[in-house]
Amino acid sequence: MEKMDWSIITGITSILIAICALILSIWQGIIIRRHNRVSVLPHLTTWTHTGHNEGIYGVDLINNGIGPAFIELFELKVDGKLVKGEGAEQIEKALKIIFPHYGYKSHQSYVAKGYAMAPKEKRPIVVVQFTSTERPSPEEIEDAFNRTDLTIVYKSAYHQIFTLNTKEEKSNKQIYLAAENSS
Repeated sequence: MEKMDWSIITGITSILIAICALILSIWQGIIIRRHNRVSVLPHLTTWTHTGHNEGIYGVDLINNGIGPAFIELFELKVDGKLVKGEGAEQIEKALKIIFPHYGYKSHQSYVAKGYAMAPKEKRPIVVVQFTSTERPSPEEIEDAFNRTDLTIVYKSAYHQIFTLNTKEEKSNKQIYLAAENSS
């Protein structure tokens, strides 16, 4: 009878060890999958730069994530209204709306659906250089850019969907600055 008891105990122990190993393997697989998703995560953001003395203003699109961003949608609004056009034409039209009384030269870029923006890639979306002697003030520039709203929908390599919305970024920045100033 004792021999039988040990074989049952050994069998049950073996089954428990196998179940624990299976659970551990599944748990490790979940953790590895999460890590792999995070290790190729893109993060698009904008960066505004100015040269007030030269009358140059620009907005860059930057992927400061660690994975490529696959572009799904590029949409530009001024005063809440969609600016229609193909490619960089949207940006040209938006500039005419926000700076109707100033002479300027501009350079525009556009990221189309299907474009894969590499990690650490920086692309100038718009650079404006005012050419007339009468230039807008820095406040007018800021007000004009605040009237615009760029939305870019993009995916990660694992098809996770993300959205860059400059209106939301601006509101988050204003909330942060207000909180910083009140302390």
